[in-house]
This record gives sequence, structure tokens and C-alpha cells, in this order.
Amino acid sequence: MKQHEPIDWSLEPPSKSQLKRDATHLQELGQDLTTLGKKQLEKLPLPDTLRAAIAEFNRLPNSNGARRRQLQLIGKIMRDSNHEEIQAELDTMRTPDIGQVRRAQLIEEWGDRLLSGSEDDVNAFVSAFPLAERQAIRQILRNFTKDDTEAARVHRRRLLNYIKEYIE
Repeated sequence: MKQHEPIDWSLEPPSKSQLKRDATHLQELGQDLTTLGKKQLEKLPLPDTLRAAIAEFNRLPNSNGARRRQLQLIGKIMRDSNHEEIQAELDTMRTPDIGQVRRAQLIEEWGDRLLSGSEDDVNAFVSAFPLAERQAIRQILRNFTKDDTEAARVHRRRLLNYIKEYIE
């Protein structure tokens, strides 16, 4: 019996289905880019032709498939650009920084502690963050009501914003 060598499929050109999947992926990446603001787009390594195509997309009305055709053009331009680098930068922009997440958690923890706590919690916050004013915290807490009303949400938001000023 004659043994055959295994076939190395990586040497074969991609299938038509794979090419379509790749084109669809690039078009979806282009659609993600159209949702970004100008400042976010400036941070990405985009070629000028792609920037112009995205600007044109945002200018077009959504009638007679104009935006759909423009997305196809954006996908075509993406084939010639460094889309892996663009995708990596976009993922980096969308991934929150661990420090920011921890800061937001700390703000929420202090907010809940102050709203449900006592004078000892206010003193603990002021001793942890000496620049904070005890009187301002007390005033916000005094105006806070425990019922689920719009006023309660407003005062909770005021407290969280106040805490945010002091937690770095």
C-alpha cells in the first residue's frame, strides 16, 4: 500500500465563501468606523481615501440604498488598508482602562456607603479625602430621599459627581 502525504491546505487559495466572509467582515468594520466621532476617527491610522469615504457616508441620506453602496465602497477601500491595525486600535479604544473601571467602582461604593450610612461614613470619606467638604456632603445627603423618585435620582447623581471630584 502506498502512503499519501497529508495535503497542506494552507497553500490553497481561500475559497469563494471565505473571501465573501472576509469582505463582509471588512464592511462591518467600516460600518463600525462610521459610528465614531471626528476626534475618535483622528486617533485611528486611516488612509485619506477611507476618511473621505466615511465622511461621505455620514453626509448621505438613507434613501435608495445610498448608504449601503457607500458601505460597500468603504469595505473595498478597507481591503487595501491595514485593517488589522485599524481593528486593534478600535478594540483598544473600546476597552475601558482598568484604572478607570476601578475608579468608577470606588465612586459607586462610596456613594452607596454615604447614602445608606451614618455620620461615621461621612467622617471616613473626609478623612480619606481631606479636600472634600463635610458640609457639602451633609447637604446633599439631607436633600436625598430614599424613595424612588426623580428627585432622589438627581441627588444621588449630585453626590456621585461630588465624590468623583475627589477620587483620582
